[in-house]
Amino acid sequence: MLLKSLKMFKLYDLATDPVIDGTEELYYRKKDNHIIFDTYFNMIPVRKLKHYTTISELIFSQEVLICTESGELRSGNRITLQEIPDNAECLYIKIKGNELTNITVYAEGEEQKVKIAIVICTYQREDCVKENIDYLLRFIKDTEYEIILVDNASSIPEDNWDNRKVTVLHNVNNGGSGGYSCGMKYAAEKKQFTHILLMDDDVKLDYVSLQRTFGFLTALKKEYTDISIAGSMLYSDMPTKQFESGGYFSSSGEQTGYGYNFDMTDKSDLIENEKDKDINYAGWWFACMPIRYVNEGQFPSPYFIKYDDVEYALRCRMNIITLNGVGVWHESFSRKYNSVQVYFNTRNYLFLMKKHNPGFMAKKEFGRVMYLLFEKLCRQQYKMAQAVIIGYKDYLKGEKYLTQIDYQKKLSELQSLNYHMMPDDELYEKYEVRFDNVLYHENGSAEYKKYMKIFLYGQLMPKFMCRKLTVTDVLADRKEHYFKADKTLHYNIHDKTGYVTKKSLRKTLYMLIELYKLRLNKEKS
Repeated sequence: MLLKSLKMFKLYDLATDPVIDGTEELYYRKKDNHIIFDTYFNMIPVRKLKHYTTISELIFSQEVLICTESGELRSGNRITLQEIPDNAECLYIKIKGNELTNITVYAEGEEQKVKIAIVICTYQREDCVKENIDYLLRFIKDTEYEIILVDNASSIPEDNWDNRKVTVLHNVNNGGSGGYSCGMKYAAEKKQFTHILLMDDDVKLDYVSLQRTFGFLTALKKEYTDISIAGSMLYSDMPTKQFESGGYFSSSGEQTGYGYNFDMTDKSDLIENEKDKDINYAGWWFACMPIRYVNEGQFPSPYFIKYDDVEYALRCRMNIITLNGVGVWHESFSRKYNSVQVYFNTRNYLFLMKKHNPGFMAKKEFGRVMYLLFEKLCRQQYKMAQAVIIGYKDYLKGEKYLTQIDYQKKLSELQSLNYHMMPDDELYEKYEVRFDNVLYHENGSAEYKKYMKIFLYGQLMPKFMCRKLTVTDVLADRKEHYFKADKTLHYNIHDKTGYVTKKSLRKTLYMLIELYKLRLNKEKS
């Protein structure tokens, strides 16, 4: 019997140069005359290496102290995976002294050929995407990666980068799903890539995330070559906090993001974050998948934005894992939340459920829309409520209608429903209101909630019983916060902007009647 030949190859470099100020603890810690790499970007997922890869031994470019989460193992510059206890989730190293040095991690195992097409879709974010591509070009090699930039605004010259590692494709503005489809098709036609990495244009990333992705894929066992890697998302304004590390979309329509609000400087959160989870979708801020799905003719549904990543992963039945150190920083979605987002969330959620949940009957469909509408009406967000109704109307026209939409007109219509966020001075000049650090949080008892429901969460409450002005945190509000509110200041405490709404029973009744008309028309048809 012939033994398989093993080869030593580079896994990745330890990350020591933070790309965002104040994030050193994501890279290393200094304690007791040691530099410790038990961190987000430098912990080694040893249990996953044992399970998914052919790696038999790890080799470090210098003498180190080798540890697991349970304690020190020994010093040296190499260790076999057999020496590491089976109950260890992660491995990390320490070096003596206080001076950082460049350390490379090598692996001994069977090396697979990997070449990744990094597909980025952009629309009028030239500065942002240029910064990211210029950063990547400092590191990537022709043999490992190529960048395919799909420009939906056709505003970036095709020869903007005099570099064979970057291809610029001009495309019509059919959203992220259309842009990614264009890039995926181009990558498949080149017939030289093993994987596609879909990545947002406005993220911030550390190149080590690419290294760790590439190194892990290179070492996969044959039976796991269909694995996709979901990069985690960290908040750009809270860069050590995690939004999500992979997610699960249930047949009942519940969406769960794993590792929500985990502190990536906390060792226990890091260990928990590294454990395998039941993941069935990967956010396209950073999602690396085998190209075989595209080769088999699988492309994103024409959703423009929102739920296209979930729908694609469910349709392809992806086998998805996550790895600490593979992720990006991205602006919180709540900062971008507006009527445009409400429209796409409403419409595409319904299409997703209809396609992937056979039990999604008309009654549940209408109940979901009613719930979304009610959430907006209770918050006095009548423009967003209108976006819910438009989304439901377009859903009722069927998925084929999505390819017939003139998105220039549609986006113009939806953008007219966005609320204008005003700074403090403008708010005072127009409405004579100021944010005073007072957020109203009503009693949440069962009796009080019953009282709120009787008055339709304040919509039916007489004006004399209402508070003249209520202040809510637009990023962390609940419909209960609007109870007894006649006028509301929806305020973003981070960037000190807001908008003002006023309760209107007339608008509430109008929206409810509009929704029931749509339901009746559907039943007749």
